[in-house]
Amino acid sequence: MAVPNNDVPAADGAGTADAERGAGGIDADGVLDLFGRITDRAADVVSGTTDWGESGRRPGQYLVDLDVDDVCVGPLLAAGFGVLSEESGLQFPAGAVAGDAVVVVDPLDGSTNASLGVPWCATSLCLVVDREPQVAMVTNLVTGQRWTAIRGSGAALGGRPIAVERRATLDDAVVAVSGLPGHHYGWRQFRAMGASALDICSVASGAFDAFVDMSANAHGVWDYVGAQLVVTEAGGVMVDADGRDLVVLDPAARRTPVAATGAGLLRAVLTERAR
Repeated sequence: MAVPNNDVPAADGAGTADAERGAGGIDADGVLDLFGRITDRAADVVSGTTDWGESGRRPGQYLVDLDVDDVCVGPLLAAGFGVLSEESGLQFPAGAVAGDAVVVVDPLDGSTNASLGVPWCATSLCLVVDREPQVAMVTNLVTGQRWTAIRGSGAALGGRPIAVERRATLDDAVVAVSGLPGHHYGWRQFRAMGASALDICSVASGAFDAFVDMSANAHGVWDYVGAQLVVTEAGGVMVDADGRDLVVLDPAARRTPVAATGAGLLRAVLTERAR
């Protein structure tokens, strides 16, 4: 599926790998251009926010979550995509039907970090076609770091291709976690950063060796699917801890993602998690 042409230049971070077409003839370059412009607007909203109060609609939802959702969803619907957003659910443009291409959106991953001034928050966008992630962009809205991935064409950080290189054993691994570990896994160190999309992308680019969700069924697909494409296209591995399909377009569905630079480390953290 192509996106409309316009006069807005491609966003920074769209590199050689980004300019290729993805599987099924998708205009991946056009999709990433759209994603980049949306993300730039999201960053402007976050940087200009002064009211960090909660929305009152549901626990943990900030007013800024809704503001960023507004700048994400409208352009995607206008481009003809269905949208599954953490903040506004599943919706389709006029004339579209379920099963068409859907962009899964986490408008502001790490909104509590953002409210506290911690520079670890992101917008994550991932085009899913026939339940397969095809094109993804995850951007740190404070630092501007931008991870991209195209199915079958690799992953990039800031436009430069990335691939997992370090194949750590658990005792030498630095592991990002979401939630509270029930025991010491035998790792070298662990970090709880508070934005799973960025945590998983950091496995792809080498800052972390693995990511483990310590809670059961705590993540919606918007939390991880963009980063899932990034880490797998970089050569890493990612699964649900309970063996379920991670790509599910049900707003009510929850999963337990675990990612690692390699299969051996993945098995090791899954074994520890099951203890």
